Amino acid sequence: MTVFSDSGTAELEQAEWHREQAKRTFNAAWELIDEPARSPEQDRRMLVLACASRAHWDQAGGPREHAIGDWQVGHVLTLLGDGPLALSFARQALATVEAQGWTDFTLASAYEGVARAYAALGDKAERDEYAAKCRTALEALPPEDQEVIAGQLATVPEL
Repeated sequence: MTVFSDSGTAELEQAEWHREQAKRTFNAAWELIDEPARSPEQDRRMLVLACASRAHWDQAGGPREHAIGDWQVGHVLTLLGDGPLALSFARQALATVEAQGWTDFTLASAYEGVARAYAALGDKAERDEYAAKCRTALEALPPEDQEVIAGQLATVPEL
């Protein structure tokens, strides 16, 4: 007797569910990032959503999604004032991008994230170094990517 299993189908459905949750929680976190005056509860929710998105990408994503997820968690942590942990996530995002050899928007974005984390730490020299790397990486990008990341870089605190 032969028994057929549709576990492969179930695994695909589960991966798709994780992908959808990752996107949903990423976007919800981003809405809170854009909120000019968040309450302490909104800050907590923003962090939980960013971490949830990253955790879902562990189940259904690849290196690109992991790098972007790490970047977002780092970004949120800078907004919450946790420079050391933000730098850890930002460096991981950059390490993933560099290991993959990517030179697209993810490289410029990773540099922006590291610059932002150093700003949260109050390290002007490192902040300026990574902001300069970001600007250089931006030059190779299409205008629509340049605009988005240049806008993010413009919000990195000056020291």
